[in-house]
Amino acid sequence: MDLKVQGGSARLSEFPELDNQTPIPQPPKKGLSRIFIVNTVLALLLLAVCAYGVFMYYQSTRSPEKPRIKVGVMMAFSGGSSSMGYGAMKGVQLAKKQLSADNIEIIQEDSKCDPKSAAEAVKRLIEQKVAAIIGEGCSSATVAALPAANNARVPLISPSASSPTLTIPNDYFFRVVPPDNFQGAFMAQSIYDRGIRNVGVFYTNEPYGTGMNTVFREKFEALGGKVVATASAEPDVIDLTAQINDLKAAKPQAVFVAPNSVVTATAVVKLSRQAGLAVPLFGADIMYDNTMINNAMSAAEGLIISSFPTGTKAFKQSLLNEYQKSEQLYAAPQAYDIIHLLQIATEQGASTGEEIKQAIPGISFQGVSGLIKFDSNGEVTNRDYRYDLFEVKDGAFQLVAQ
Repeated sequence: MDLKVQGGSARLSEFPELDNQTPIPQPPKKGLSRIFIVNTVLALLLLAVCAYGVFMYYQSTRSPEKPRIKVGVMMAFSGGSSSMGYGAMKGVQLAKKQLSADNIEIIQEDSKCDPKSAAEAVKRLIEQKVAAIIGEGCSSATVAALPAANNARVPLISPSASSPTLTIPNDYFFRVVPPDNFQGAFMAQSIYDRGIRNVGVFYTNEPYGTGMNTVFREKFEALGGKVVATASAEPDVIDLTAQINDLKAAKPQAVFVAPNSVVTATAVVKLSRQAGLAVPLFGADIMYDNTMINNAMSAAEGLIISSFPTGTKAFKQSLLNEYQKSEQLYAAPQAYDIIHLLQIATEQGASTGEEIKQAIPGISFQGVSGLIKFDSNGEVTNRDYRYDLFEVKDGAFQLVAQ
């Protein structure tokens, strides 16, 4: 073939660079290219990494699910100290509602403030696989229940058992109130500050009463006062004529009453007035109960009692709103704080008795009953701990300014 050019003609062979030219490769018309496939895989991997990052961020900001646990409430729900169980359960119920403690299942047992009943009740709760037990309210019943709780490694956390005999290192007992050496000393100081120098003491013959008597006597006499007579009886006994006569014969300026039973406390107040023992009467925390006023009636007028802290103003208002109860319920703020304590422990991942025991010493918070913080013996021993004082006026307990 001839190729026409200016000025003549030339043959194709004269342009070797165009001879046998190799065709330009073309992409395949079917299927995907290797580059496209690699890019797609990389894009999918990038999306997966991003999705995983978002998931992990969500998990890190999400509150961990709290373990579900069973908690026993072993208190006196019948008998002369039933006000303890009633008040404690109201505190427990209010705490579960306000703290959204739906992960805590409550199992009740009536231990009656009685050592034998408590020893049986704690075993029934352990059989039901509770991780912790709120109770007992009475020291004697708590002493009887503690060996089984220790053996099962189940924390026993009391809202009101205050005998010094329960201060035992490295056991499974905790309490959100100080031992009796605080309250006994507080009452001794309160009575002494009123100018009273000679007192009689009545107490029930069990760990709480005997411990309170010992501490009160030591503190009062250290201040310069004198205990001129003591009398005692078994819990729930009401035939106390001989004991009251012994106290009256000693001519005290006042009588301090330290029972673990509202029934016995009521009998002391009534019989004292009937016997003509007209001196001021002072009492311990169990006597902060309207049942006693309703039964002792006018004999209770002027009675002054100490009580564990009865809760913050907001807590008292919550009780009023929830239960239409204007009076403070015994052990209610303390039981509320125990639920709060257990809730914090579960938020930290504790779900067994041993895990809860290990978590409790590291927990500290301002509860509705006061500062909740434990020492190495499981005691709340804040030196600024203050008891409330109440006086019966016009048939009702009225808070005494301090």
